[in-house]
Amino acid sequence: MPDRTPSALGAAFDRLDMRVDAVRDDYVAVTQEYFDWMNGEIIRFCNFAIPDIVGMSLEDYVRHTADIAAGIAPEDGGIYARRAETGQIMAMGGLRRLPDGAAEIVRIFTRPQFRGQGLGFQSVGHLVGEARRLGYATLRLDTAVFMKSAQKIYQASGFLPRGPYAGAEPPPPLLPFWLYMERAV
Repeated sequence: MPDRTPSALGAAFDRLDMRVDAVRDDYVAVTQEYFDWMNGEIIRFCNFAIPDIVGMSLEDYVRHTADIAAGIAPEDGGIYARRAETGQIMAMGGLRRLPDGAAEIVRIFTRPQFRGQGLGFQSVGHLVGEARRLGYATLRLDTAVFMKSAQKIYQASGFLPRGPYAGAEPPPPLLPFWLYMERAV
């Protein structure tokens, strides 16, 4: 069985330099896939769409998230990706500082063609390791009730349920469909 400890995974994931146009383009492409999928799930489970609650098109919202991601200082986290030998991003996730000083994992996503390889679990493991390396004591995340596979990964990674927290991103219409989790780093 492969070693899935954060230290063993560190070399497999790289922090994306969002100042580089080609890297930002990669981020936008993968994030667009994520939000296209997420929008379909939200329509199915919630009977409204992401553009309805964020006030912009999905494409504009993805570009907005790229601006936010580009603003994460290296000492606070960043966006991390694992690439295939071809250079294509297989899995991605982010880490950022919350207003109270805790860290938050955001947007863990494995592209469909790379699923089934443990990349979601590896992404979380890497981000836990990064949070530890950066000196965080607490790590939080939020997830949708319909993201059952993600919830299993988070629970297996030591996350426990908790209430909503300051700095979480879900807009009010999503709150009935959202879960919050936390673990010590």
